[in-house]
Amino acid sequence: MSSRAQVLRRAAAGTLAAAAVAATAGIAAAPASAATPPNLRLTGVVYCDKTNFIPTLVRQMTVTNTSDTFTMRNVTLQEIQGQKRFAASLAPGKTLQIRTTQPGCFPSSISGYAISDNREDLLDNYGYWYTLDRL
Repeated sequence: MSSRAQVLRRAAAGTLAAAAVAATAGIAAAPASAATPPNLRLTGVVYCDKTNFIPTLVRQMTVTNTSDTFTMRNVTLQEIQGQKRFAASLAPGKTLQIRTTQPGCFPSSISGYAISDNREDLLDNYGYWYTLDRL
């Protein structure tokens, strides 16, 4: 067998192998459908609601279970030197909230944290929010 025939046969085999890899890569590249890991996310807001006759200061903290499938157990939402909320279980997408309202508008803040029995990312479980609004 001549060397030219061997080169052509090797080139054909390489081309077929590359085509087979490309065809299977298209099949294997389906989007991943893994569940999101357990996570609690704490958000908050402090603002002056001037829609009523008497303006009202609103302070609010909300913890949300951002997992798609994982139910968080024994969730505690704690305002620093303030209220505490507890839920034995927090289903995916559900929230736990602390909300206070007071007549009048003045500079104020709210701070706190959320914690549960489950292992999760703690970087978004605490926060501090404030407003400098006045009447």
